Amino acid sequence: MRALRVLLPVLALAAAAGCNEYHYYDLTVSFNQNAASGGFAANEAGMIGVCVFTVSGEDSGTFRIGPNRQNLPLQNGSTTLGVVEFSTFADSGTLNFKIEAYQGSVTVPACKVGEGTKSIMATTASTVTDMLVVNKTGAFACQ
Repeated sequence: MRALRVLLPVLALAAAAGCNEYHYYDLTVSFNQNAASGGFAANEAGMIGVCVFTVSGEDSGTFRIGPNRQNLPLQNGSTTLGVVEFSTFADSGTLNFKIEAYQGSVTVPACKVGEGTKSIMATTASTVTDMLVVNKTGAFACQ
């Protein structure tokens, strides 16, 4: 009987451990360079100084990328920001990822020049990789 009283809490801890495992979503963020399909002109992606990354759905979060770090502004001719990783305990439902790109270093609506979205079903996998493409949504007119 004593062994059973010791074993039950251990089993409960083992069962609960599965509910507290991080799952990683690695999104390779790139900027659409095809002007015919809503992309940026060759020199415009390098003028993006800040991106705001937002997650909604089964989990939520917001963080800022850049300026002058984390690959922003992009080097001349580059079209890829790189991998942005989001970690969560969520293992079901949908995670909605959105990235908004801004000219320069301010995040006011007048300076927003691009946006990309991606919805991914949350899973029990430890790491999920995908791509998120940012399309041009506004003119580069921010001063």
